Amino acid sequence: MSDAFNIFAASKHYSDLLDSFSCGDRLRVNLNNATVSEAIYFHICKMKYAGWRHRVHFKRSKKYSISDVFQDTVAFYLKATLPSDYIVELEKKIKHTQTDIAIKRGDNYVFLIETKTNIGWDRPNTELNDPYKKMRDRINELSANFAVPPENIIYVFEEHSNVSMAFSEKFWDSRLQKSKPRPTEFPFSVIFPLFNATDPYYWKHKKGLKRNIEYEEISDEEIKAQAKRNIVTPFEEILRRIMPAA
Repeated sequence: MSDAFNIFAASKHYSDLLDSFSCGDRLRVNLNNATVSEAIYFHICKMKYAGWRHRVHFKRSKKYSISDVFQDTVAFYLKATLPSDYIVELEKKIKHTQTDIAIKRGDNYVFLIETKTNIGWDRPNTELNDPYKKMRDRINELSANFAVPPENIIYVFEEHSNVSMAFSEKFWDSRLQKSKPRPTEFPFSVIFPLFNATDPYYWKHKKGLKRNIEYEEISDEEIKAQAKRNIVTPFEEILRRIMPAA
């Protein structure tokens, strides 16, 4: 029989998870393909699949939030792919303004990223003359405090499908199942949803599957195939925007 300490291995695995973000390896990136985008999709999808299995095995009705893990995953790949003279900082605060990811070169901040996995984006307030005033004010405040031009401040969403159908249709053609050209009107012009369909829980499965009490067996190869089909905004496009910013 296990003792009270050894019966539970989560602290070790949690330590391994957090330590994995400190890997110092660097990637040589071809900005003309979507290899890094597919890798990010793969890892986020695998973590969500693990969450689905956990819900079934542990009888957990509500899924875990992975918002911090998503933020750190984006930051990890920024650190691994940007030139070595770029510094990536998380949760940096200047005055009373804090941003999710701040990118610095030399003594200056050159790019800011707000990451979202859910409806963190403020819905438009139709009672105002400017329905997007709160978001404009947020960008202007970040710009002033970090001395970063507004055009170098963007929102990176994990998916497009966590706001509304109208929002999704700005970025993703649901009929053709492919990304659309980037919108040019604010605020959609500063929002970059990375993916479609990252959660296997919501994929189409065999008829009669009771998702709350069972799960589908999904291979790594299937997740990699899904990654190729479900890129909305290539991560490589974001890298291209960051590097000229300095």
